[in-house]
Amino acid sequence: MREVEKFPEVSVVMLNYNGIKFLQRTIQPILELDYPNYEFIIVDNGSTDGSLEFIKKFDRIRLIQSPRLREKNFACNYAVGSAQGEYILLLDNDILFTSKNIIRYLLEYSKNLESFGCFGLSLINENEKESDFYGGFLDYYFIKHNKVPLCLEKLKQIDKIMIGFPHGAALFLKKETWLTVKGYDDHLIFGGDDMDLGMKLWLSGYRNYLFSKSVQIHIGKDSNKNNNYYNFKLKNIFYAHLYTIVKNYSSLNIIIILILYSFFAFIKSIKQSIFRLHAGSLLAFFQGYYLFMQNLPTAIRKRREIQSKRVTKEDIFLKIKAPKLG
Repeated sequence: MREVEKFPEVSVVMLNYNGIKFLQRTIQPILELDYPNYEFIIVDNGSTDGSLEFIKKFDRIRLIQSPRLREKNFACNYAVGSAQGEYILLLDNDILFTSKNIIRYLLEYSKNLESFGCFGLSLINENEKESDFYGGFLDYYFIKHNKVPLCLEKLKQIDKIMIGFPHGAALFLKKETWLTVKGYDDHLIFGGDDMDLGMKLWLSGYRNYLFSKSVQIHIGKDSNKNNNYYNFKLKNIFYAHLYTIVKNYSSLNIIIILILYSFFAFIKSIKQSIFRLHAGSLLAFFQGYYLFMQNLPTAIRKRREIQSKRVTKEDIFLKIKAPKLG
């Protein structure tokens, strides 16, 4: 007798804040996915641009409101907590799907990969021919920036490679896995989401992989032209990175990486201040450090919990290298 094909429920969870210009393009492809058992949840973070009225036009979308506004990490945790699916496909509102079969592919792949923890979906900015959205990688300078941009053909060639952490704009994992590592750290308002999740997964015995069988389109490229917004991001990113280092790294690596990261972050802030002719970037560096020192007790408390549960003594994520393709 032929075995009946099973379709585990998948929850597609999208975070939205004032994203109606994206939603008008990104919602419909999700509603047209070729998979018989998925729910579509949008968690709103306090939109005032007509997003809510637009979303309510679609009967298949379950709209929920985050109780804490303008806090991405909390909103994602809140939405995943209410999701009914066995698997979670977590997205930003500016990700345009290019494959109707993406859920089928993700499920098939995840069942055949050793110690599967999370997929980071590969992305390419709209109207660009190359991309470095193929997962995040860590080293002793912390996050490896300036990865080699790859064309679509080469992105597909590195499908299923191991990565340090997934890009927070689009990732896929079991809900049980998310809950095991406690998802995103909702102490942080901005930043420290995807890389922290990736580190915790590695330390808990899981592995992170890249999905690039199909490459999705990122339609919301941030220009970073507004100095005030850029410096706000910079301050919170500096803080989030320092906080994340203390939480997740081994004792020896904390010392090395805090020193190296602080040096390069300081240089970056000077460069940005010169480039922008605006002292705000340098000020953001010191503001980020002030936040870090102010909240160091919280980082240490969370560190004790994470380190007590790690299954490996090594910071394995430091050994995962970016592919050498050009």
